[in-house]
Amino acid sequence: MKQVKTILRSLGKNLLRFIEVFSAFLFLYYILFIWGMIFYFGSLASDGEITIFVRSNGVHTEICMPTESENQNWKEFVPLVGFEDITHLDYIAIGWGDKGFFLNTPTWAELKISTALTAVFLPSATAMHVEYCDQPKKSTICKRVKLSGNQYHKLCNYIKECFETKEDAVQLIVGHGYGLTDNFYEAHGSYHLFRTCNVWTNNALKSAKIRTSLFSPFPEGNLIHL
Repeated sequence: MKQVKTILRSLGKNLLRFIEVFSAFLFLYYILFIWGMIFYFGSLASDGEITIFVRSNGVHTEICMPTESENQNWKEFVPLVGFEDITHLDYIAIGWGDKGFFLNTPTWAELKISTALTAVFLPSATAMHVEYCDQPKKSTICKRVKLSGNQYHKLCNYIKECFETKEDAVQLIVGHGYGLTDNFYEAHGSYHLFRTCNVWTNNALKSAKIRTSLFSPFPEGNLIHL
């Protein structure tokens, strides 16, 4: 009996120590986010020739770009084959994220704790989410940005390089779109706590020297300076 009490006491101490370390880690992560959000990188143009949007659903951010422009025709890179509804083609919205989370959580009601913990704490496979849509409307969670042709070229190159391709063709993940206007594609890179979907958006903006937070694991950092 005494030995059992000793074991339980030891387990209790180890659990308490884990909780303390984990809480300290979360606190430091939050401080890193606040610090990274306050300071920014890049600049904003007021007379750019290309209009893009950075939009958020409260958790995840995507970059919305004109489907066709002098710099890029996205229909050539992401063919319309596989999209059930192709009547909304003014803009294309592209985001990057955890593959398991994307494919297994079509709604928040279906979110599993195991999926969330794996996405956050373990390096995991990734996917690109692509939606053809109408031009977004500017709002508090959808910011409009003007880019020069050179900036837009750099942004497009960054985004295209994140797609996994085979014989120069993007790789469709069949049967996993949320609706009629979107699809998922294989992507490069691993998802983890320091490279979230919002960090990807942050890095994409940085690639074109668009003003954005220094570090942004959450949507606010990608919107606050736009």
